[in-house]
Amino acid sequence: MFLSWQGIFVYGNPVFQRRRKLWKELTESNMNREEPQAFLGDFNDVLSQDEKVGIHPQPRIYLETFRRFVDDNGLIDVDLKGSKFKWFSNPKNNFITKEKLDRVIVNWKWIQIYQNAILKASPAVSSDHCALISVTQPLVGIKKEFRFEAFWAEHEECKEVIKRSWHLDDGNRSCWN
Repeated sequence: MFLSWQGIFVYGNPVFQRRRKLWKELTESNMNREEPQAFLGDFNDVLSQDEKVGIHPQPRIYLETFRRFVDDNGLIDVDLKGSKFKWFSNPKNNFITKEKLDRVIVNWKWIQIYQNAILKASPAVSSDHCALISVTQPLVGIKKEFRFEAFWAEHEECKEVIKRSWHLDDGNRSCWN
């Protein structure tokens, strides 16, 4: 089954002013979009202080700006399995900074198609970032076998309900003709 959705690959510039400009431009270009969307990449931003471990906390203006971008676009983090920290600094003074900079954030329409989507991280081998692997399977309707309960026939409206439903066109009627 092929389902259409829009993937926006993101690189958040390390310079805050440029990153803020990107969030604004993405929000403006996204205003009237109706399709399922996924924003994927290295955002170089975190949504909260618990997404960063290091000597210096994330400045509040950075948190608020990125949070506003996520909220204004109605985006949700895809469930991440394993450690939430996907970027590690080079050790300085025996201390490593860890941050959740890499992520996949999606809109509600995307979630409705891929309700069971998860994100896995592979180990960082030749980079200071962990590669993310998105595992998606579209939600496919499961047809259940219909079983008629005998006591339904005793209800006074039963015949009328059956007549009305028999005349509904669900697109699968051809198999009965």
